[in-house]
Amino acid sequence: MSGTVSPKEAKKINPDFFKNRPADVNWTLHVIDDQGKHHKFVGVDWEARSRFGRVTSEVVVGADGQPQFDRPAYHEAPNVNVIAWGRDVRTGEVKIAIITEERPHADHPEKLDSSVSLKFAQIPMGFMDKIIGQEGMAKLEIGETAAIREIGEETGASVIRGWTQPAYPWHNPSPSFVATWSDLYFVEVDLDRIGEIKESHGEQIFKAEYLPIKELLARIREGQGTDGAIFRACTSLSLLMIFFACYPEFWPS
Repeated sequence: MSGTVSPKEAKKINPDFFKNRPADVNWTLHVIDDQGKHHKFVGVDWEARSRFGRVTSEVVVGADGQPQFDRPAYHEAPNVNVIAWGRDVRTGEVKIAIITEERPHADHPEKLDSSVSLKFAQIPMGFMDKIIGQEGMAKLEIGETAAIREIGEETGASVIRGWTQPAYPWHNPSPSFVATWSDLYFVEVDLDRIGEIKESHGEQIFKAEYLPIKELLARIREGQGTDGAIFRACTSLSLLMIFFACYPEFWPS
């Protein structure tokens, strides 16, 4: 069975693995010091870490145990992705929460030299907070608590009618380089009890709205909303597909 090993282990298996490959094929860690000097490292174990996750150097090995190629692997901190939805009490129409948030890391797809921060339309999502337990030890909040907290902060929902999870309650945002999974939740809210968005971790959330499904699908089809927000965030689209697969009765006729 194939898997991954560290660069150090890869060199034990094949001492010439990194040497025998073209220089532009090896993933190389570049460190720039305060004086602007570049330091390059090839075939070493490295890790970048923060409370939001870590990035590590890993080598993929084949079924025969031999190293094949190397690439960084991203390990996200425990997190939740949430579909917040509700029914209009007057019409019975189902509406789904979409937030518009700035994502400065994303390049412009048509203007690669642009420095403008793009706005994406997406579902609520966030990291599980650490809380202090009875023994004074920090532990992670449970998933449903994180999901309900996130939609309160990001959509203003204050009354929860219930929550569920799909049968397989996780998805991977990009298994080519992401090692970890997000926990999935569907949370039904009272649409008549939606308040103001709370400030959350310095995130630049411009607005939150509960969209009728036909309008949401139209925006996904067009790729952008009337305000220019981009409906092409793959994590959000993945969970929306899972939601509709679990609730086919919500799909418009």
